[in-house]
Amino acid sequence: MFLTVPQIRENEKTTMTDEPISSLDLMERAGTVFFENLKKENFLTLINNIYVFCGPGNNGGDGLVVARLLAQSGYRVHVVECIFGKRTTEEFRTNLERFQQVMNIFPKNTELSDFDIFATHFHNFKNALCIDALFGIGLTRPLEGDFLRVVNFINQNLNLVVSVDVPSGMYADNALTDSTICIRANFTYTFQFMKWEFALPMNYDKVGRVKVLDIGLRMPVELSNRGLPDEMRTRIITAEAARAFLPRAERTSHKGTFGHALLIAGSKKMPGAAVMSAKAALRGGCGKLTVHTTPNVAAALPIALPEAIIDADACEECVSLCHWEDIDGLNAIAIGPGIGQAAKTKALLKALLSEVRHPCIFDADALNLLAADRTLLSYLPARSILTPHIKEFDRLAGASTSMAERVQKLCDFASKYNVIVILKGHNSVVAVPCDERRCELWLNTTGNAGMATAGSGDVLTGLLLGLLARTKTPEIAAILGTYIHGLAGDLALDWESEESLIASDISDNLGKAFTTIRDAKL
Repeated sequence: MFLTVPQIRENEKTTMTDEPISSLDLMERAGTVFFENLKKENFLTLINNIYVFCGPGNNGGDGLVVARLLAQSGYRVHVVECIFGKRTTEEFRTNLERFQQVMNIFPKNTELSDFDIFATHFHNFKNALCIDALFGIGLTRPLEGDFLRVVNFINQNLNLVVSVDVPSGMYADNALTDSTICIRANFTYTFQFMKWEFALPMNYDKVGRVKVLDIGLRMPVELSNRGLPDEMRTRIITAEAARAFLPRAERTSHKGTFGHALLIAGSKKMPGAAVMSAKAALRGGCGKLTVHTTPNVAAALPIALPEAIIDADACEECVSLCHWEDIDGLNAIAIGPGIGQAAKTKALLKALLSEVRHPCIFDADALNLLAADRTLLSYLPARSILTPHIKEFDRLAGASTSMAERVQKLCDFASKYNVIVILKGHNSVVAVPCDERRCELWLNTTGNAGMATAGSGDVLTGLLLGLLARTKTPEIAAILGTYIHGLAGDLALDWESEESLIASDISDNLGKAFTTIRDAKL
């Protein structure tokens, strides 16, 4: 379960009120659970020294509890104070006094120094463990100055790092930028709730292996009533998962077996979107593809893509009328790439929503038209696939102040309208509704920064369309298509760079992506 930082704070407050328990005792509980789990790790038997880096707040207080318990159990512990003139919390000061009392009992196994003295006199970190207790979930801005110096020191000198609750420097609710520096932990022992940032593949090398420790926090009534414990189940789209979803071709298969897809795309001003999306649809495996587009695109398609069936609109400027009911064997429709937002195009979208009840794919300007008139959202066919990037999603569901809030809205939106939403980004997230209150999140592990280029989304839409026509299962099409799209972009880097990558490179590597999944040794 994922909660925002304010919700976690509310949990702590509820727990302290209901039990009742003081914040100091709750800190003792958290540190004890951390210590007990740390003792179970095999590496602890090989450790000569343990260095506990403590910041001035309650995360540092947690670290001091852990340090005291380790010292009392016979481990050699050196607490490194990282205060730098900042005001410390009352809980920190109490636990510092308790650690100093233990130092009097075990003087040979315990040390205490500030960071500058430590960094000057200690240089041999072989077989050493670092416990990172600098900052917890409350951090909202990048580290700087002395604290940044500490993080860089740890990253450069200590090879085994366990973070308390959150790797210091990481925000619990908001995404890190590429330039943000934080602790690179081997293990993160987090309290009670998984943090959203931990689940993002781009942060795997920062959080390491994550353990969620139960410290007995109680759920406030208003959160319990929302069903949060079951609301979001999170999975990773791995190569193994993708292979399990990969459709198989029987020897008796024919083009009718693989479905007939309709792509409504392009306009006089944006012809390329239809071409790129159509190519990806065919590469995605549909048996037949009809492209409904404007006359100028229709004239170019036979040259660019002779395999596609052409259906030209009567309007020169934009798509305005499509007779999908006349297309034999039609079982998948995608609308949006390059269509614009003209009044005639909106009328076409409204006609589609009123007449077609099987799952469709909505992208680009189709999403913008839906956002401009949200009453249309209620007419979305069940289990349709929407493919917004973050700004498009915010227009659909409302702006968010954090990634955690946006993910909550993503789940709420998918559940409310019973649609599958692919939130496109550095690591795309697929929200699959389970029922009216629950949602399953699939986090993608493929893709690279080079794919942030014009037309990449058009390729994804086409790929999804081809897969939907072939599998006839929108959930599989969305999850598998997201993974394959990113993998094709990764494979394109064998010949291109992130700077030179273009959308056509993604399409050109779709076949290799399918083969890579099918032939991978898992």
